Formats: sequence, structure tokens, C-alpha cells
Amino acid sequence: MWGDPMTINDDRGATLPRAQDIDSAYPLSTGQYPPQAAAPGKLAEQTISDMLGWKWREGDTKGFVAALTGSFELNEVQGRTEAKWTPRGYAIQADLGAVTGGQASLAARARSAVKDSLALLDSLRPLRTDSDPENAEGFRALVRHDLEQIRQELESPLIRVARVDQLFLLLLGNGGLAVGAGDRTQGHLGQLRDELGLVSGKVNTIEEERIQTSFITLTDWVVSLFRGWQDARDKIDPFSQPAGGQPFFGPAVVALSRLLSATASQVDEVVAMLRSVFVQQEDLEVLRVPDPQGGTMSLGGLLRWIREFATFEGGKLIESAGKEGVGTSFLQIATRLQRIVANLPRQSAGGSNGDVPGNFRASLPPGFFSSRVQRAIDELDDHLQEVVRIAEPIGRDGSPSSSDPNPPAPPTPQLTPPPGRTPPVPSVAELREGHGAGEGQAPPEAEEPPKPRTTRKRPGQ
Repeated sequence: MWGDPMTINDDRGATLPRAQDIDSAYPLSTGQYPPQAAAPGKLAEQTISDMLGWKWREGDTKGFVAALTGSFELNEVQGRTEAKWTPRGYAIQADLGAVTGGQASLAARARSAVKDSLALLDSLRPLRTDSDPENAEGFRALVRHDLEQIRQELESPLIRVARVDQLFLLLLGNGGLAVGAGDRTQGHLGQLRDELGLVSGKVNTIEEERIQTSFITLTDWVVSLFRGWQDARDKIDPFSQPAGGQPFFGPAVVALSRLLSATASQVDEVVAMLRSVFVQQEDLEVLRVPDPQGGTMSLGGLLRWIREFATFEGGKLIESAGKEGVGTSFLQIATRLQRIVANLPRQSAGGSNGDVPGNFRASLPPGFFSSRVQRAIDELDDHLQEVVRIAEPIGRDGSPSSSDPNPPAPPTPQLTPPPGRTPPVPSVAELREGHGAGEGQAPPEAEEPPKPRTTRKRPGQ
């Protein structure tokens, strides 16, 4: 949208100087400092940030409430409310985005399907006379675990696509599964069927057929949920963009929120590395770096601009203007910052470092070209590239692309519709009361997801 396409492998290009040439002059200094009491306010901010897995921002009440809600799970127990803390690293940062759109619809389907499926799962009884009760309960527990984990993952603001794929693979297997064909089910459901003997050859009475029908219904509900997952899969993961389409806005904004937080932290890392080579804050305000669009700016001003954009301005643009804010102002600023960072000078291995017009290498201190500083800048450039990559599809036209209509499918269970009729799908109440079942409908065919993103490469690898 804003020039030549950029990939995640586009680091800033030049080869780093040998570490012993520059870094040997700036060894990392470590020492033991006496403990001292921190200011109560700073100590409280740090403690809250550690507990919630959220970067403290002054006045960001919405982000604080979102982090607080994501870090504690509330449950009603015997008339009182108990809070369970989710340790840092597992809490979902949802400062801006939320579960919306197609993901919210899929999460609602998962809640309903899992609730009814668990009721049917508990009602299954063995048709084999030699069934082992302990083995049967073990397979039942595995199926229950898979279903509950699928529900929890689909309700998460930022879904781990690979984990959902793996859970369905464990539950359904990786074979030629026919919709509703309980005799051909694989995975944990197939193991439970075999242990309980829930196959047509074991059915002798109407009551036994009702038990087998419960298992077929359970399988159909899981298959239907899996097909819904395949339909929405390529739009749910903001890090694996659909070809020419738009991802769901809520998960994409959650991803941008996380990337902006990482970008702000990386700015602090760059400043720390500069200080380790004796480039102090005062120096940053006078050191000039080039702007690809013309002119110069101070290195300190650039780092402050990136930090302010990552901590406040970027989120404000998304929150106030939505998709339009992402597609216009947010993306333009992020692209401009990324290009400036990508254009920061590197030590020229064989070129001239003389003080000539337009050559900023001679005006920067040698420590700027040390490996530790250059690698920190490369990491900052990578974060900004990722911000631009995630933001670009949000503001463009979401019409389907005709260039690649059939992208390859991921290694997930393949579902093939049966050649015959679809088995009836009764409700839970009908199965419990012993009434007959009505006719069901087969779920729609699933779409194939897009190609996975390429692996990031760094200089020297």
C-alpha cells in the first residue's frame, strides 16, 4: 500500500562488523549494587505489571481493566465468588481487541456443542460384555479434556491455531472420517467407541441402538464444530493472513496491541545497549540520523517517537477510528518509522567512512556500530515490520483474491462427506427420554487455509 512490498526477512541489509573489532572496547560492565528502597509508586506499578502481564501506562484504565479481567477467572462456589489467578505468560493481553465477529460466532457454537457433547459423553454405556471400566473411563476423560480445551481456546482473544488443530487431530484422528459414521471414527473418539463396543455389530435391542445413536450424535457435533473451525481458520490467526482478504478485526487488534508492547520494550533495549557503549541520553539528542524522505532527526527524537507511538498514539488511533484509523494514520506512521529504522547507518565493511555530504557514519560514535547495538536495532526493525504486516490487511478491501483460490491445506483431520444418507441427530433431551430422532443436516464443506508464513532470518544465519 505504501511502496514496495516488505517481507519479514528484510533486515537492514549490511553485514555486521566482527564483534572483536568494536565490542572488545566496550565490555559489559556488571557489579553488585547495595539494595535500596524503591519509591512506593514505582514498586506498585512494577508489581501490578508483573501480576497482570501488562505494561503499565498512565491513564490507560481500559487496558488495566482488560488485563485484570484476563488474569483472573471468577467462579461461583457455594454462594460466594472465588478468583483464580492466571500466572503471567498465560494471561491474554486484550488492551484493544476482543473476541468479535466470526470468532465470537465460533466460540458460541463451541460453548453450545461442548456442553451438549459432554452430556452425551457421560450417558454412554458399554455394549461389550468384556469392556474394561478403567480403560473406558480413561478414554472418556481424554475426550472430555479435548472438548473442554477446544472450548477454552476458541474463547481466547488470540487463538493458538496450531493447538486447536492438534486438539481436533487428537479427538478425530487423521483418517478418512465420514460425517456421522461412528464406526469409522478415529482418534480418542474412536478409541472410546472400540472400548465400549459402540458399533453396529454389537447392537441387538432398541435401547442399545439408542446408546449407539448417542455416540453418533456426539461425533456429528464434533465434526460440525471442526468444519466451522476450518471455515474461519484462515481469518482467525492475524499472523497468518488470508490471501487478498481481511482477518477478523478483533484478533488482529489484539495482535497489534501485543506487538506495540514488544516494540516499546525493544526501544528500551536499544537505549540500554547504547548506554553500555557510553552513548548517554544527552548524546542521543545531538546525534543525527537520516530520514529516507529527506532531512535528518535526532536519534533520541526517533526513539521517543517510536516509544510514544507504541505506548499511546497507535492504540489511540485504533480505539478512536477503528479500521479507518488502522488503514490510514496508523499504517502510515508505522511504515514511516520502520523505514527510518531500516535506514539507520551501518558500518561499511569496504566502503568509505569519510565525512562527506549525506554520510552519517562519520558523525556517529564507534559504539553505535557495535554488534550489540546493531542487533538491538535489527530487532526493533523486525518488530516494526511485523506491526506493518499485521496492519496492512485490516484497511484494504476484503474482496476475495482470484490469484490463489486453492491454497494448500494444513495437516489437520480430513473430513469426507458420506455417500449415503446422514444419520439423524436427536437433541440431548430426546436421547435422555428415549424419543425418536429427527433428520439432521450435514455441515458445509470446509475451506482450505492459507500458506504458513516464512521463517524469519537474521544476519549471520
